Parts: sequence; structure tokens; C-alpha cells
Amino acid sequence: MDEFVARCETELSKCLVEGRMPPNQLTEAIAIAKVKAVETSIDLCGRLKQDIGSFALMGDAGFLHLDFLTCCKFAEGDSRILMQKMARDRVRKFGKDAAKGVDHSDKCELFAEEQRICGELGAAMAKAGDDKAAQQQIWDEEWVAVYELAEACMKRGMKEFMHDTAPVAK
Repeated sequence: MDEFVARCETELSKCLVEGRMPPNQLTEAIAIAKVKAVETSIDLCGRLKQDIGSFALMGDAGFLHLDFLTCCKFAEGDSRILMQKMARDRVRKFGKDAAKGVDHSDKCELFAEEQRICGELGAAMAKAGDDKAAQQQIWDEEWVAVYELAEACMKRGMKEFMHDTAPVAK
């Protein structure tokens, strides 16, 4: 995670110094970094508090400002909203690619997982037809798959961003 965040910071710094907008890949990486860093920190600190027991309740135990992480979760966009946006964007791309007959069989295993989840969500949402309210209701009912898709997108996004040897900011 540290390397991923550091690369995001380096690439964003280049854009800012040069007065350019960050490319889409970097914007997506920053959103992933925001969600993963905050959620991972909240999870690990919560587990640490459980492991050390009542000592965590002491004023000088180092957990006094732990609620700051919860504030981070909601600052600059709620992590859950960012995840839903990632999933929504991926489902839309899946639909457009399917309509064009784009073949993704040569993509990585992580991409295949996204395709599977998109197919399931697409099939569920197709039942709503053009009824936007019904589509939203189905989306809400399929919340587990939505967050599963977001996690799959973030996993693939991190891997692609870290394995891309060319600088992101061009």
C-alpha cells in the first residue's frame, strides 16, 4: 500500500508542477488509494484495539485520536460512494463493450472476475428495463455484488498502476 500511495503522490506532483490535469488512470488510482488506505487503517486499528483489550481505553494508549480515521472515511467523498461510482462506471463500460461485441478473453484473471460480476449485475438490472427507479432499487438490493465489483476493480487497478512501467503523467 505504501508503494502504491507513494507512486500516486509522485505522479500527481508531476502534474501539479507542470500545471496539467491528472490522467484518468491516475485519478482512478488516487480514488483507490483513498478508499484502501482509510479502510485498511480503520480495520487494522480496530483489530489492534481488540488485541490489546482494556489498555486501548486508557488516555495515553495512543488511540485517543482514532476517530480521525472515521472522519477521513467521509472527507473528500465517502469511501462507499467512491466504491459505488467505481462499480457503476465498470458496469457501464461492460454494457458498452458488450453492445460493441468487444472480446476481453485475453485479459487477466482479475478482469475476468469483474466481467463475471458485471454480467450478474447486468442481468439483474435488465429486469428493470428502462425504469430508472426500478434500476436504482435493484442496484440497492444488489449492494453486496456492487461492493464486490468495486473491490475487484480496485484490486485490478492497483495491480495495473503498479505494474505500468511508463510514467502515468505524460
